[in-house]
Amino acid sequence: MRMDAVLVWMGLGVVAALGLVGCGGEEDPIPAPPFPEGTGQPAANAAQYPAGPYGISPGRVIANYQFVGYANAAEHKDTMQPIQLADFYNPTGEEVFPEGSPYGAGEPKPKVLLIDVSSVWCGPCKIEAESVLPRLYEKYQPLGGEFLVQLADGRNPGEPAVPRDLYRWTTTYDVQYPSAIDPSYKLGALFQADAFPANMLVRTKDMTIIEVVSGVPAEDSSFWRTFEKIMNGAI
Repeated sequence: MRMDAVLVWMGLGVVAALGLVGCGGEEDPIPAPPFPEGTGQPAANAAQYPAGPYGISPGRVIANYQFVGYANAAEHKDTMQPIQLADFYNPTGEEVFPEGSPYGAGEPKPKVLLIDVSSVWCGPCKIEAESVLPRLYEKYQPLGGEFLVQLADGRNPGEPAVPRDLYRWTTTYDVQYPSAIDPSYKLGALFQADAFPANMLVRTKDMTIIEVVSGVPAEDSSFWRTFEKIMNGAI
């Protein structure tokens, strides 16, 4: 399994259609922006994102993956926006989102980021989205925690999620936190089908992955205690 993969924002091409027409000719309910492809660190953020070594295992810096999705689908999902991990980079611990940010201009950036890699076909992912994440997000978001769900697969294993999948997912589970799909299928391809959901904790001051677990961590587990330690600066 490839452990180092970096997604870029270099404008080397655009994915045509980006899944605007799904199975059976059904149109997606929202438009998605063009999605550039390539490899390597986004040139525009090279000086504003930590250097590697990149990977998806603890101790590695997670690459600046770029997705498309919603900053908050509960408030706005008429259109999709670019979402990149550099958006959450908080080197001083006191950074705020800039003017015009979909996350809210002047709002504090998070100190810890949960990246939840889920799939539409995955039963435990649905349980997590419905019963676990909403309560924990309500608890942690005001304290400096942030969640990002990335739908890897659509309705079948190995089939990348499309805009329609994300629209339905965020509507069904009333998702309040950032959510996205990856049209280039770079991050989702790094996980095996039996690994969903994959939950990783990223310390945003240096974008280092602190912990990764497969499955749904219990609310009283060490995983969430680690989340709190990162959030409080103890890790």
